[in-house]
Amino acid sequence: MWKSKTSMLAMAAALALHGAVRAAAPVIEPVLVAVPAGEFTMGSNAKKSSSPAHQVQMKAFQMGKYEVTVHEFARFAAATGYQGPQRCVQMAGKEWFDDVPGSWRQHRLTAGEFEPVTCIGAAGADAYVQWLAKVTGKHYRLPTEAEWEYAARAGTTSTHFFGEDADPANSKACRWGNVADRRAESAIKRDFDGLESKDHVGVVACDDGADYASVVGLYEANPWGLHDTLGNVQEYVQDCHHDNYEGAPTDGSAWMDGSAACKDRGLRGGTWHWPVFNSSRRGGFPADMVGSLEGLRVVLDEPGPVTAPSAETRRFLTALSLAQARERARRAQAGSL
Repeated sequence: MWKSKTSMLAMAAALALHGAVRAAAPVIEPVLVAVPAGEFTMGSNAKKSSSPAHQVQMKAFQMGKYEVTVHEFARFAAATGYQGPQRCVQMAGKEWFDDVPGSWRQHRLTAGEFEPVTCIGAAGADAYVQWLAKVTGKHYRLPTEAEWEYAARAGTTSTHFFGEDADPANSKACRWGNVADRRAESAIKRDFDGLESKDHVGVVACDDGADYASVVGLYEANPWGLHDTLGNVQEYVQDCHHDNYEGAPTDGSAWMDGSAACKDRGLRGGTWHWPVFNSSRRGGFPADMVGSLEGLRVVLDEPGPVTAPSAETRRFLTALSLAQARERARRAQAGSL
């Protein structure tokens, strides 16, 4: 069940204390997956925003197996004194989405420290990866848009990495991602003045068990071992957002605007709020926008092999496994809609 306002405030206070206690704690390096070098067709001519489809040569790199969680981001905040925005675009009843009070520690649409961190904006995502690179001495960064699509496709050429999925009434997407499904529709109607998301975004007929954001890693991975590329939250990339691929680089590098900062920042991947996005679907928001549906995933700019996780990362994985087990048990008890 969606947590009450009182319990949400209690969790926010607990997370704040948690961060303060860990001020000197070791960094949690992300769990990584090795992505091989190769060539792929980026984009699709089926939609103007993702055309023209074009061949891209990719170098090998490593990518975060999971989206960065609130738990991991709290280490950065404790170490640097980062506060972040105190307002965030969130669900707001009949107003649908609105800019209301909320932060990365707690807002209306997330309720646990092993869910992906959001309400940080592009600036917060940049600050996190820059800090991670500095304290580890490793080349951590955000993925480029080409790297993100290449890794999400995982060698496939179908509409989605798990195959074709054209019929929302018979979608199998709930196996692989937290998308706008019957469960999200029910939660939105329950919690936000009877509002029905199907009137705005459409709803796939399956039930993934999550009201809003989910603990990371609960859905089946893509063929290269990455979780939550299909849904949960969108993820910032390095690139500035462009309306289409006219003039895009073909070497996997980030596509910038030739200035110090992007006016609009690129986003990739789906969310619990949107129907199933195909592998070529792109998006972007104003660079200064702070929203509750946007998080990040980390890339290590090294070809691999992936090294064994540190002791601190192993502790994180143990805690994540417990959180996943609790969430699976909750969903089993709740049953299907």
